[in-house]
Amino acid sequence: MSADDARSVSAGPAEPEPRPSRLSGIAAPAAAWAFAFLILRVFAVSGYDWNTTFLVTTTLSVDDGLALLFGSLMAGHVLVALALMIVLPLLGAAFLWGERGHRPVVVLPATVGVVMIVALTLSFHSWWLPPVTAALFGVVAVLRRLPERRVRRVVSIVTARVGWVAGVAVLLVAALVGTPWVPREEITMVGGQVIDGYVLSVDSGYLNVLTSDHEFVILISADVVART
Repeated sequence: MSADDARSVSAGPAEPEPRPSRLSGIAAPAAAWAFAFLILRVFAVSGYDWNTTFLVTTTLSVDDGLALLFGSLMAGHVLVALALMIVLPLLGAAFLWGERGHRPVVVLPATVGVVMIVALTLSFHSWWLPPVTAALFGVVAVLRRLPERRVRRVVSIVTARVGWVAGVAVLLVAALVGTPWVPREEITMVGGQVIDGYVLSVDSGYLNVLTSDHEFVILISADVVART
């Protein structure tokens, strides 16, 4: 036995290289989408003014992520309703006629979408929302059965890429909704002046406020009489 053979026997079989986990493959795109959402939201609430956007970013922290996401969706309920009308029928189609391996992934966003439609209908008396969404689902079902192959192929591709469609819809909401992710307040100052705006953060001794005219102001807490 040669020296090379002895070394190969002692080393044993080569271990397979570890494959990247599916979670790690999802983390990077999710972070990129979240960053794009954050940038678009900050620009939208700042009236797409560069200086105001820079000042607004100074009020944000890592802990504000969920509040920014859900607050933005609540503030733009009209656009959210329109987005759900498009995305939810595609989610239903992906669950019924998509690949079996993707069906468990579709269940959670579809359930959340149904809950949001019910909440929007009850809160804003948008009784047209459920039937229109159901009608659009019927349109998708009919298009799948048309004899024209190109139409069916387009519907299949869009259904298979429903995650991209939902992501683009969320980014459009982020870019078009100019209302910040916090409630609007009337801030009464010591001299009787009333400022109509949104308190983005409360720091020690002062408030960071974005007015309804997309102006960033800093108010001394001691000068604030009331916040309504």
